[in-house]
Amino acid sequence: MSTVNVSDLPLRVLHATECAASGTLTVMVALAHELANAGAKQMVLYSQRAETPVDLVELFPAGVEFMQVPAARGLHLGFIRNFSQALRRLADEWKPDVVHLHSSKAGFVGRFALAALRSKVNVLYSPHGLSFLDPDRTARNAVFKSLEYLAAKTPSTAVACGCSEAQLLSALSGREAIMLENPVDDTFFTIDPRPTDAPVIVSVGRLSRQKAPDRFAAVARLVRQQRPDARFVWIGDGDAHYAATLREAGCEMLGWRTQGEVAASLSTATVYLQTSLWEGLPVSVIQALAAGVPCVVQDCVGNRDAVAHESTGFVAESIDDLAARIVCLIDDSDMRAVMSARARRDARRRFGRAAFGRRVRQLYELADREQLVAHDVLESCERQVIG
Repeated sequence: MSTVNVSDLPLRVLHATECAASGTLTVMVALAHELANAGAKQMVLYSQRAETPVDLVELFPAGVEFMQVPAARGLHLGFIRNFSQALRRLADEWKPDVVHLHSSKAGFVGRFALAALRSKVNVLYSPHGLSFLDPDRTARNAVFKSLEYLAAKTPSTAVACGCSEAQLLSALSGREAIMLENPVDDTFFTIDPRPTDAPVIVSVGRLSRQKAPDRFAAVARLVRQQRPDARFVWIGDGDAHYAATLREAGCEMLGWRTQGEVAASLSTATVYLQTSLWEGLPVSVIQALAAGVPCVVQDCVGNRDAVAHESTGFVAESIDDLAARIVCLIDDSDMRAVMSARARRDARRRFGRAAFGRRVRQLYELADREQLVAHDVLESCERQVIG
């Protein structure tokens, strides 16, 4: 991959995704603002989902251009054709210096589409959560892992959002992945805790298999056996049967909320609970850490990279363990206070916009690339060991 120097601006960056929503969109917006501050010209090629914000354009900095293609329903041929054609057309006519592919589907289709071009372009690929990590779908995982392996053979650079993801991407391609940990908006560091009389356990995310709301409901039932006053709150929407499962367990459903409303909910939270089965690096967890909320998370890729076990929260392997850790935090205010301070301090160092901005500049300039790879991956992995 040839060197791109931000000093030769205007650098032209094309972001492409089929997932203009949730954590992927949050990271794209943050990335776009950092690049805009450096004077880059940017284009966004995207598909709209049900949860794509209606004010999508307003989230990005002024001057960013947009092109929309029909949404993907699975990885069907229509989407492959439409996305590939649009990407090749923009690469030919808009002439980006860098194409940054966001999400697994866009990454797979996009890398092959761009590899077929005569004029080569620098390609970055950020999966924001690999598609072959579902622990209960072995056959499906094998197919998606094979697709990732094939796409990794194209001329491109993998950009991981966490240590575990970096290790998996490096193993697939045989080349070291670059680390760019997800950022958190600095407003989360300014949240003032407003404790309530009853303990409040919060989770944020789409009601989907990946996020495992059924496990959240099971934990709620177990915790209430010891703390009947505990409130369990889910922020987000999605599959109806998961919503029914949460309601049956007595959990409160708030639906999708703005960033400010999420911050307000975190200000009253006693514990943040993440039950997901796999992640990239969960934005909702690092928002909670920045707000000083101790996190109890299911042990999986992404979750274990965000939370330092027994320092900023707990990484647990089972529903029983998740429930026990939550009860422990509810009953021990001194432990919560210590973890809260550590969580906010660690989050600012790792996920604050200053740290993110520095890594973005390194990534797009590709200066000291080998040092960036080795230092960031090693540092992140060591943090998980020493807490």
